[in-house]
Amino acid sequence: MNLQNAITLFSPRNFVCALFMSMLSACGGTSDEGHVVTVDGVSMDKTIDKTGPYDLEVTGARNDVTVAAGNTVLRLSVAGLNNRIFVLKTTTVERIELDGSGNTVYVPVGFKSRISRNGNNNDVVER
Repeated sequence: MNLQNAITLFSPRNFVCALFMSMLSACGGTSDEGHVVTVDGVSMDKTIDKTGPYDLEVTGARNDVTVAAGNTVLRLSVAGLNNRIFVLKTTTVERIELDGSGNTVYVPVGFKSRISRNGNNNDVVER
């Protein structure tokens, strides 16, 4: 590596860009206010396990969210890009609302819920 390549590689601009990208690798959080649980961020892996009926809102991008067995979700709202939601057996979801693009909700075979789809490439998959 010559001196010019080394200066370019370790420039302040490249350092700031690398720092920013590393912060995006898994940022965001979960909030639980009353009967609404919100998952908002990028590349997060969360399991939601809450007693009593609640609404679950998932936004952001590339999040993997698991709804624990035995939970009762009144409204599951998924927006953003490429989020994956895993609904386990014995979980009840009254209504699923899909917005954004590339979001997928995985449910047990035979699962029943009211479903509304907006955006594109959003799907509910039985498995």
